[in-house]
Amino acid sequence: LLNEMPPTFRMLWNRLHKEEPGRDCPYVPRIIPADCITVDSDNFKFIVDPYEEAQGPEMLTPVSVTQDILERFQDTFTSRWVGHLGSKHFPSQAQWEEALGSCNGFFFYGMESFLSHILVERLVAMNLQECQVAVLLDLARSYQSLRRHMETVEHRSVSQLSLEEPVEAAILLSLVGVKSILANQWPTLLQDNALRASILWENLLAVGKPVGETVRLLQKMTGEEAVNQDEASQTLKDKLPLLQSAELLPTTLNLVLYGLPHHAIG
Repeated sequence: LLNEMPPTFRMLWNRLHKEEPGRDCPYVPRIIPADCITVDSDNFKFIVDPYEEAQGPEMLTPVSVTQDILERFQDTFTSRWVGHLGSKHFPSQAQWEEALGSCNGFFFYGMESFLSHILVERLVAMNLQECQVAVLLDLARSYQSLRRHMETVEHRSVSQLSLEEPVEAAILLSLVGVKSILANQWPTLLQDNALRASILWENLLAVGKPVGETVRLLQKMTGEEAVNQDEASQTLKDKLPLLQSAELLPTTLNLVLYGLPHHAIG
């Protein structure tokens, strides 16, 4: 059966299930657990590094990593995803609100905190009951993003700034209707977010794992397992250092899930 599959599917199978020498591997279809709530993969919106502030190797930047993900799953899941990549079409506050308010799944991937990009007072007035899953890969920092952040801090009170903290941001998103929120909890590195993005979408899309199981998988990974998860992106695998378990711990435990664990992308 494996040999009869189209080349793209054979490549996907080989990536997810390494074949044992001398033994034929039967084809196992992507099956979402019966107790999961399915999120429509055709109704995802994304905003990625809207100021293009990431500084580092290009292939580790949010725009480059997201482009790779969109292209990798173009034929199966991401062809109808809509959003903003980089600063070419910079999103206004109205476009932020439109993206959040008209999707079943939302993906933010960028610098500083998620709520440093959108007005909190506008967010709390929104109804996001249709948004089932929000993936927030934020809290990376560059010189440019720090400068922007410091400029905005001057015009905000202490209480306003406290609402941008990860737990507070998750509470606000939950209050306005988002069911499952995957979010970083402390500052991170560009390469760590690149690794998270690749492992998350590989498991959420290609494998069909629920969000809770996917986050738990990431939290339990060793350095070698984490890097080997992304065999589809050889350049990323070559660039990322092989971290020891102690060094990887802050990376794998940073992302947590707030809300329902049994959403799966269908």
